[in-house]
Amino acid sequence: STRRGEALRSASDEAFHAHLTRRFGDFLGGLTIEGPRFVYPLSLQLAESLTAPRMAIIGDAAHGVHPVAGQGLNMGLKDVAALSEVLTEAARIGEDIGSELVLERYARWRRFDTAALAAGFDGFVRLFSNDIAPVRLARDLGMAAVNRIAPLRRAF
Repeated sequence: STRRGEALRSASDEAFHAHLTRRFGDFLGGLTIEGPRFVYPLSLQLAESLTAPRMAIIGDAAHGVHPVAGQGLNMGLKDVAALSEVLTEAARIGEDIGSELVLERYARWRRFDTAALAAGFDGFVRLFSNDIAPVRLARDLGMAAVNRIAPLRRAF
């Protein structure tokens, strides 16, 4: 939780070290606490715009998704591939690759996919972190269906 994260961020180095050692053990060797600690919310964050003058916003700068989905890197790689293709084509036909017109092609290409994936991941996280009885019941029924119906089980 955010409250727990803030408590760990504010803890003394000794208390933080003890917490990490309890949680992770010492299989990687001894821990050394270096520098300040930061807390980042695990929530959906989308850039308002994927472009700025002569600049494209890609990867985690463009979209922050909950790590439970494990798709942040893949989304960033899709951004790179789309931007590369747009810029290559623009250069091939003699356009200014930093122009608003060219960069907006990249933004149009990625905007829907990014928003759709991010909303799906966010919905997934909210569904599985929500303990309200009707939501929990729907989630449990859905999981039971996936476990019992072979085509669904293979799909998931």
